[in-house]
Amino acid sequence: MRRTLLAACLLLAPAALAQPVGEPPAAERMVPGGRAGWVADGKGGCWVWAGGIEAGATGVTARWSGGCPRGPAEGAGRSVVEWQVRGHRREMIFDGPLVAGKAEGDGRLDVTEDGELVSRETGTYHDDRLVRGRLELPRANLVFEGSWRFGQPHGQGELRAGGEVIVGDWENGCLRRKDSWVSFTRPAEQCEGQPT
Repeated sequence: MRRTLLAACLLLAPAALAQPVGEPPAAERMVPGGRAGWVADGKGGCWVWAGGIEAGATGVTARWSGGCPRGPAEGAGRSVVEWQVRGHRREMIFDGPLVAGKAEGDGRLDVTEDGELVSRETGTYHDDRLVRGRLELPRANLVFEGSWRFGQPHGQGELRAGGEVIVGDWENGCLRRKDSWVSFTRPAEQCEGQPT
């Protein structure tokens, strides 16, 4: 009897873990133009972490191709977060592993507007942030490759702007060149005299 009961519990445990857990807590949901947070996949009940969506965005939805045993997306797969803003459809598409709903490991993030590529990150992610890799901005003809910290170049990196190549040791998006600053991801006036 004991073995039968134990076997039944073991067989039911994976099925119980695979059940959708519902919506994420309201205080942890993503707010356009504000905080990063959870966006729920309405079909499977999976939660995907998202941030950087501008104020005024509407219709924010998520899709996840992998599993989500406890709510947050987990494992290898594809997440797509979609929204509308100023009459345009935008998407963030991440291909790679998620741990507790956030990008972790090697992957690629594309941001599109009306199907056209706006930006592409390719590299290594930790806690949903690119920490080493490449950012391409095709509309501006800019490419940065190197180390990142909190969404800004930090450490050794190379910026290609049109035909110019700028290499150096960046600090929070700023690079000192002789008597001036080169900035990428932040205004140049924030570089001079500011702690980087």
